[in-house]
Amino acid sequence: MAGPADSRTAAVEPDRLLDLALELAEEVGLDQLRLSALAERAGVPLADVAALFPDINAIADAWFARALSAVWATPAELLADPDPAVRLERVMLRWLEALSPHRQLTGAMLRAKLWPSHPHHWVPMLFDLSRLVHAFLDVARVPGAGAERALQEIGGTALTLRTLCAFLADPAPDFPAARDRLRRDLARGVALLRRIGPPLRQSGRS
Repeated sequence: MAGPADSRTAAVEPDRLLDLALELAEEVGLDQLRLSALAERAGVPLADVAALFPDINAIADAWFARALSAVWATPAELLADPDPAVRLERVMLRWLEALSPHRQLTGAMLRAKLWPSHPHHWVPMLFDLSRLVHAFLDVARVPGAGAERALQEIGGTALTLRTLCAFLADPAPDFPAARDRLRRDLARGVALLRRIGPPLRQSGRS
């Protein structure tokens, strides 16, 4: 049976608390964000905040998890094109669009994770990146197996990192430079795969 502390924690809405954390971080900067200030902003006990977000990195993880959820929820109409490269582009753009409301803050979160004094964040980041790339390929229904799939995963990782860097550096609201980089890199990647491996098959639902 849940005790009083459990009942209080259950009353805190994680999505709402994340929204407040992002709002506060935009105001004061990520490096000045404190859980105590978040608790005050949310009007809940500090212990309730810490039960959901024990540190600032947990807030960052929740933000990236929300963007990944947007990828998994990609509407079917965006996946109707028979060209898997087009589907992949649309899926990756959906991820960037999910991150775009807090683009500068997203960059600050990534820099904080990569800080030399935070080596405990590095390995989880590698797993998160791998999970993200697999999600892109899965949602976009990019066909491939064995060595072909391995090449797609390696290429998808490089594509994701290059696109993310362009996205973070693009000051325009709709990040056209990042969109163009993604489209050009995808075209090059498809051409490379066709030269060194089996043709990238045109397919609908598998």
